[in-house]
Amino acid sequence: MKNSFWAVPWFSIPVLLFFILGLFFQLFVPTGHEILYLNPWRTAPLNFFFKYWTQMGEAPVFIAIGLLSMAWRYRFALLIALTGLVVIPTSYFMKESVRKDRPITFFEKIGMRDAVNADSTVYLNRGKTSFPSGHSMAAFAMYGLMAFFSDKKRNWFALACAITAILVAFSRIFLVQHFLADILGGAFIGLVIAHLIWWFNKKYLGRLVALDKGLIQRFKQA
Repeated sequence: MKNSFWAVPWFSIPVLLFFILGLFFQLFVPTGHEILYLNPWRTAPLNFFFKYWTQMGEAPVFIAIGLLSMAWRYRFALLIALTGLVVIPTSYFMKESVRKDRPITFFEKIGMRDAVNADSTVYLNRGKTSFPSGHSMAAFAMYGLMAFFSDKKRNWFALACAITAILVAFSRIFLVQHFLADILGGAFIGLVIAHLIWWFNKKYLGRLVALDKGLIQRFKQA
């Protein structure tokens, strides 16, 4: 079993680049300007794409992945379920603790709501639930964990996991739901959760050989 984030370079390197670029812009771009910079890009094709891609960080997709993973290994399904059970309360309690304004609330308070070009078909969340981005947290936790499942013969899978998570995080800025700091914080926490779940798997579930069977193997034996 893999021991660390760096053991999956096809996932870790793109994610590291994501954090480096994100932190660079965070240092030099004032809060809210990342939203405004994307105004010209919020056109029909990209609006459509990100509106639906952001759902790759939502519960229905994770439930579907968990159910499908049972065909290969029960272990995968169990770890995905555990990840969801950790992400949901973590996101909720951190949002309630930090209580940072959502982007649209931020712009309304400074009298710049009209400066934001947003997709009219997307509901803009308001209030003080901006940090961290729950979608980013869930995506990096889930797809980070899935990258640990991959082997060297399937480097494309780890890369796909990285791209999926990064695009989910970016979609939250594009859809005017979060600031850059929110998605970076959510992504980092998500990776920590993925590592904790993987550590728990190695420490306590590694010897449960029955978890390494799946429905396909069961049907073959029937």
